[in-house]
Amino acid sequence: MDENEKFESAVIQQAPPGAVLVGSSISPDGRFGASLTLLPSANHYPMDDVFIRTSDGWQLFYGGSGGGISWGSLGQNESGGVLRYADEAHEGTAVSVIEYEGVEHRIPVRHGHFLFVAWDTPYSRDPVLIGFE
Repeated sequence: MDENEKFESAVIQQAPPGAVLVGSSISPDGRFGASLTLLPSANHYPMDDVFIRTSDGWQLFYGGSGGGISWGSLGQNESGGVLRYADEAHEGTAVSVIEYEGVEHRIPVRHGHFLFVAWDTPYSRDPVLIGFE
């Protein structure tokens, strides 16, 4: 099992029963992870969480309701943090195309939603949804 699979497994183990994983990302230094899960039993309520890796595994660092654009500090410095952009995708699409800081990113669609994550960013501008494929 690779590091991302281990992280996703930890996310699902800590999520409410029945939650499904939309997307995840691990920070470049491997200390943090971000995820978006949906809770089908609660009208597909989105849960946007940031985790920190500890000696005991992945632990919740902070969380909130997903959807839209969120930015949070990682406590390492005041200028950089983690940006998350999550939303519903058009029915029947497999990829969302997001532009952020002049770069286009192709993000998989899972369970009808997508999660874009940018690490170590000061969040100087919003990511832009270009379209779906």
